[in-house]
Order: sequence, then C-alpha cells, then structure tokens
Amino acid sequence: MEEYRNIDEHKLTLIIDFLEGALSGKDNDDLQLWLSEAELHVSYFEEIKNIYYSFEYIKESQKYDKDKAFDLFKERIESSSNNISEEGTKVNDITEKSYGRKTLFQIAGIAATIALLIGLSFSFLQTRSTKSLQKDVTVESPPGQKTKLFLPDGTLVWLNSGTRLTYNTDYGVDNRNIKMDGEAYFDVARNEKLNFKISINDIQVSVLGTSFDVEAYQRDKEMSVSVMTGKVSVGKINDKIFGVLKPNEKIVINKDNNNFKIEACDPDIDGIWRHGQLKIINDPMPVVITKMERWYGVNITVEGKISHEHYWMTIKTESLTEILELINKITPINYKIKGEEVTIRYR
Repeated sequence: MEEYRNIDEHKLTLIIDFLEGALSGKDNDDLQLWLSEAELHVSYFEEIKNIYYSFEYIKESQKYDKDKAFDLFKERIESSSNNISEEGTKVNDITEKSYGRKTLFQIAGIAATIALLIGLSFSFLQTRSTKSLQKDVTVESPPGQKTKLFLPDGTLVWLNSGTRLTYNTDYGVDNRNIKMDGEAYFDVARNEKLNFKISINDIQVSVLGTSFDVEAYQRDKEMSVSVMTGKVSVGKINDKIFGVLKPNEKIVINKDNNNFKIEACDPDIDGIWRHGQLKIINDPMPVVITKMERWYGVNITVEGKISHEHYWMTIKTESLTEILELINKITPINYKIKGEEVTIRYR
C-alpha cells in the first residue's frame, strides 16, 4: 500500500513521455526496469494510462469541450474503482493484485494531482497537436543482449538480440499494430475490440490474446511463428490466410516465394531464448554461425571450406571461447577473436 506513495514525480513523467512516444534511450530502459520490478508498478502504469487516454477523444474533434473532458476523466477514475471486487481484488487482463477502495481513490487522486503539476492538464492537452500524439516509437535490443518491455496495453514483450520493434502512439487506442525485424516473444493482453497485429514486410500475424514467438530477421530466408497459448492467424496483408495456428503449432514461411509448412513445435525449445538459453538442434554450421553472431553480438567469418557437420548443443552462460572450443572438439578449427570480429578456419 505504501509503495504507491513512494512513487515520485519522475516516474510519472517517464510514463507520460512513454505514452506520448517521447521516451527513448536510458529513460526507456529505466521505465522498463521499474515496470519489471513489481506487478504493483504495472498496476500504477495502467491507472495513469487510463487517465491519460481519457483525453484521447480530442483527436476526433476540432472543438474541445472542457466539461465533457472532465466528465470523461471522472468516468475513468470511477471505472477503476468499479474493477475492485468485494474482497478488494483488482481485475484486469494483466495483473491481479489486492487494493482497497480507499487506496485506489488515493492513487487516482495522487496521479491526477501530480499530472496537473507537470503540465498534464486540460488546457495543456487542448493545445497538444495531433501530430505529437501520432509518432512512431521504436525499441531496439542491442546485439548480444535481450530486452524485456511492456507495451502501452500491458502486452509483455521479450526482444532477442538485434531485434527492432516499432509501434505508433495510437497503439492501444485506435489499433494494436506493430512492425518488427528480428525475433520476439509476445504475451499479448487480451482485447476483444482490437486485434494485436504484427507486420513483417507483406506478412501479417493477428491475435486477440495469446503467447507466441516470432522469428523474422530481415537477413534470413525464412520466418517462423510458434504458438504457446491461444490462436494465431498468419497470412499476407489484405490477402489470403496461410493458416490459424493452435497451441504447440508452428508455421515456417519462405520469404521469397511464400511457400509454407505447418508443423508441431516444442514450447520448451521455441522461445526458450528469453530464459537465457540458446538451443542448437541438428543445425548445419551456417545456421550455428548466424545464431552465435546474434547471441554473442559478434561477426563471424569462415575462411576456406565450411564443415557439413550438424551440431547439437545448449548454450547458457558459456562464453564465446568456450563454445568455439567445444566446436573444435567436434570438428577441429583454428579461430581468432578480435573485439567483435571472429575468424574461423577448419583444419
């Protein structure tokens, strides 16, 4: 209960900047870290988001009605209190946490008061341009690293190494559309009114609420979607549907000719990277190299002929040197590591 009172104005400023698409760099990292620390923080984020989007109707009308805005603002606050059960349990699609009615009204009051102090007032929003509310937000996971973040609707996303995700600041209000390049695992907040859609070039993945993994790096010839829970529709944008995937199913699509196959997937393998493991299962060396480049954030060059061996291994906390030594035991190699550049030559 006391934790809400300990949230300072800076955190609220980060949330508002995030909702407006103006948050990037270290500030974005700080907010995502704070959200991942406790479900209570996510609940606070949801309350502020609801208040913020109370003002969104001004984008639909050039005439601003201050009284109507304030009424809508109050409705959002009251709606939050109505989501409390008789036992004091807050119910939403993302978290279930116990708070009393009095506390929730205090939260809303604190949020509104601080918001006014930092300029999130009706007069401020009246003059806010539509353009500033419709910017693209891009989040990138650096090479060799993984990034965990929450989208404005509460959807939880893990980005694998070298992955880029882009969404508009209308996300969660008018749409739930994103674009991506790379690999990401999604635990999608359910919303019956707005499908969650991912665009990868001319391919679209559409869901309501589910968890699944998408691997679609721009440089790869194939992309895949693996479903853990729920159902996922995959197809061409505004064109034919390849299929509707059920739990433990996976679709692999050739990006050159759109040929595809649907097969069984193993939830213990697909998406396991977000738990700090890289599975290499009967992969040829070119695939192993690509996976290692992304995992360790390096560039690997093979001089001379490449091995036709297939490899099986699980990488957890092993260093790049340790894995290269393991490969050396299977197929003898010489290797040299210089910063982010790695050279391999088979003996």
